[in-house]
Amino acid sequence: MFWREDKQAEDEYRVPDDVFDLVFKLRGKSLDIDHAHALSAALQRHLSAATCARIGVHGIRLAGSGNGWNRPEQIDAELPLSRRARLIIRVQQDDSDAVTQITNQTLQVGSQAVEIGASSVRKLSHMSAMYARAICCDREQSEDDFMRDVAVQLAAMGINVRKMMCGKSGAIRAGDEIIFTRALLVADLKPEESVRLQQRGVGDGRLLGCGLFVPHKGIDAVYEIQD
Repeated sequence: MFWREDKQAEDEYRVPDDVFDLVFKLRGKSLDIDHAHALSAALQRHLSAATCARIGVHGIRLAGSGNGWNRPEQIDAELPLSRRARLIIRVQQDDSDAVTQITNQTLQVGSQAVEIGASSVRKLSHMSAMYARAICCDREQSEDDFMRDVAVQLAAMGINVRKMMCGKSGAIRAGDEIIFTRALLVADLKPEESVRLQQRGVGDGRLLGCGLFVPHKGIDAVYEIQD
């Protein structure tokens, strides 16, 4: 059996630069665990409605459990904002200049002030496994039905689903609304499929961090990286 042709095809694939992530440094004391809605509202005060309609906000990852303490379960609890914390925004190239205008600005995220520092560009990946921490879905829908719906959406993008695994369910507070979500891993993607999935995402709620895919090591550890 000879596999060089497939490997060469993957090596020769070049990720396009029309969509990428902007990674911003941050300075602040703390944030609520469930800060997605407050963060989206803060960004909407600084960016135009047209720009906000096109970007995706990965959110700000906060500390997990460890070092002798347990992460609180209350969604209104606060966690410290470490120096390594970053705000990551997925943008189209044409929106890059507009989004970087938040540099050196202070976002009021709920009751906490967060200073936005310099940004760097992170290209999309052509890894074969992609993971979304949250995809908006119906609370009453079964996992199997959810994955069937996603498979239909991916097929419409020209993505042939080979392996897919549903992860933890969750909820995001958006004002008076509670948005139900599920995590999802899609594996065995071709390079161009992987990039297309990152560019387009799945479902609604991009400003809340929903439907956005990032590279993942593989299908075996999907539950290990969730909080």
